[in-house]
Amino acid sequence: MLRSTFFLILLVMCALPLSAKKGESLFDRWSRTEGKSIDIYLNLDTLLANRNTTNVMRGTVVDSGLHLGVDIHVRGRFRRRTCALPPILLQFDKDPLVLAGLNTHNDYKLVTPCTDDAAGQDAILRENLVYELYRTIDPEASYRTHLLTITYHNTADGSSFTSYGLVIEDTDELEDRLEASNCEDCYNQPVANYTNAETVALFQYMVGNADYSTSLARNLKLMQAEDGRLTAVPYDFDFCGVVNPTYGRLIHPEQDNMTDRVWVWEFQALPQLDQAASEFALLEDELLAQVEAYTPLSYDSRREIKVYLKDFFRDLKRNRIGR
Repeated sequence: MLRSTFFLILLVMCALPLSAKKGESLFDRWSRTEGKSIDIYLNLDTLLANRNTTNVMRGTVVDSGLHLGVDIHVRGRFRRRTCALPPILLQFDKDPLVLAGLNTHNDYKLVTPCTDDAAGQDAILRENLVYELYRTIDPEASYRTHLLTITYHNTADGSSFTSYGLVIEDTDELEDRLEASNCEDCYNQPVANYTNAETVALFQYMVGNADYSTSLARNLKLMQAEDGRLTAVPYDFDFCGVVNPTYGRLIHPEQDNMTDRVWVWEFQALPQLDQAASEFALLEDELLAQVEAYTPLSYDSRREIKVYLKDFFRDLKRNRIGR
């Protein structure tokens, strides 16, 4: 028995480099199921005590009977300091993924509710909706996300609680899909080097997000193709007007409220908005229907978001944006 187990592990180790990017990922597995539930076992007391450190702790994720070892890192800046449960990075052990028939994409950001009340759950749902709206606008150059119901088991005292969590696909998966690499030092690039600068700026304005910078690559992944051109992929929308969280803080000096829209354009060249604006206008009905169909959110929240987006489309039709 021990010998056969040893040879199985050896076979898995030899196959790892070949299987790393083949087959479905853990994210793919999760995304096939609406209302997906998982369990995370960790020493929550230790996690919270080390929220301001780079310390790594061990945990276990249980998915329909499949036990996966995981390194857990606290991440983020503002939320790691202030939230009841800080956002975390789950870095799964690769061998069990391969044994489960999955590929070895194993780094997943988990967005957690900042407050332990109904408003915190509402904010997570809204942020997931923003990611999904951007995927409607650009299905390829966008992060895939999936809403999970997570039961956290605190191994320190045996307590547990259940909450929504938003899992974001591994950036390596995004790179594979775009056949591009994540450029980590592409700062202060001219607008001509981008494939989608106007689209990203218009979307950020639509959802009321000023918490990003193209020139500094803040809250954007800059994916670089072989020809050197960059495609910006936005993420981290928790301070945007659509989410409008109770814990939010104003980002831009022109904002008086979280829902105030600010046009952010950091290039010397003027934006060429006609094509992007036309594409957004064509998607108005689809985007509003997408909000209406997002039933995890309450009726009141969906109505509020639709009113907010309709204001954007009115300004778009009147050529009041980016002028």
